[in-house]
Amino acid sequence: GTPKEMATQARAPDGMKLGEDFPYLCETCLGPNPYLRMMKMPFGRECKISGRPYTAFRWKPGTDARYKETIIAPEVAVAKGVCQTCLMDMTFNVPVAVRDRLLGAGEDVSARPQSDTNKEFYWDQQRNAFAEGRLEGFGGQHGAPGKVTSAHDLDRLRGVARSNPHYDRNLAKLCSFWMGGKCTRVLNRECPYRPCNGSYRFPELNSTHKELSKELTARLEKEGPVAVMKSLDPAVDDIKEKLMDSQRGNRQEAIRNRYHGVKDSLAEKYFAKGDKHASRLEPPADQTIHTLWVGALPLGCTKEELADKFYAHGEIADITLLDAKQCAFVEYRTRAGAEAAAEALAHSLTVRGHRVRLQWGKSQEEREARCGAADVAAPSALAPQPWDSEAGPFGQPTFYPSMDPSAMGARPEK
Repeated sequence: GTPKEMATQARAPDGMKLGEDFPYLCETCLGPNPYLRMMKMPFGRECKISGRPYTAFRWKPGTDARYKETIIAPEVAVAKGVCQTCLMDMTFNVPVAVRDRLLGAGEDVSARPQSDTNKEFYWDQQRNAFAEGRLEGFGGQHGAPGKVTSAHDLDRLRGVARSNPHYDRNLAKLCSFWMGGKCTRVLNRECPYRPCNGSYRFPELNSTHKELSKELTARLEKEGPVAVMKSLDPAVDDIKEKLMDSQRGNRQEAIRNRYHGVKDSLAEKYFAKGDKHASRLEPPADQTIHTLWVGALPLGCTKEELADKFYAHGEIADITLLDAKQCAFVEYRTRAGAEAAAEALAHSLTVRGHRVRLQWGKSQEEREARCGAADVAAPSALAPQPWDSEAGPFGQPTFYPSMDPSAMGARPEK
């Protein structure tokens, strides 16, 4: 089953009915504040997918966040296993296209209702099933109908999933007037949008133009939003143009594409990132190296958990676990076993639902060279200082006689 730490669905409070009294939301959209005020709008919105009216909710997930609201009906969200607001998968917090491709559970487009009459009938059946508690959706199937999802597929999906909420999705929207150099409210600090409100985070740039995002943040922190808005620097204009590009497009079409998992720009970024990291882990030329290094392990990881991940690829000679550094060394008896493990587990190894790093171990000569360089670069030990000197034995001011290393805790005689 799915590990507990991967679950991202917000639980409905006791006594409340999901969909009518509480929305079907992920933890990210709900926000970090456990005390939240929501506005309930009975049949106040039209679902962006089914076109039927539904009970919508509106809330503010944080002090520096924008107001958010549900955009699809609860039965539509449950049928696909996605959040009513961000349309991300409720279990793994990834786009539908990513989930379906990795689990081999893509939607049959031909089975999707096309005419208005068929859509009305289909979603009426879904709503009735949801009201009676019979609507399992994607979460009840864990894949396509009649398909059993393998542990390998789930491991691949956990490798790209987020284990913690990503609250940057709740940030205030970008100020289009600021990007055009015409925002007047920023002068009086009344504009609620980024970056006029003092929030200088730009997830729109981080995935494709990380350096530009850092440059813009640095300039805003140094000069302020007013000066950057009025700047005539071509570099600033280029960054603003890229920010505006991220906001262009048909929103209604983007919602439908995200829900159905087709032509989703966010999913394409996931796939591009996966292809970039899917390169083969090249084995070292030294044939005596049979060891693999495993890093970024979760706290409390045991040798037995690591053995369960590596034993299938060859006979393990030894596992050395370094709890303080959250890493381990897995040594195989043969080079073939180590190469098989590196080929199978590179870029997809997970422990307790957390993505971990895998690299080849270093040769004895490389380790000795690194140790020798560290010894040369290490500073010499400080000479013991008198107990009443201005500097103590470690460079700090001396206040107590017991800090004198030659006095054994007693005040020395002068």
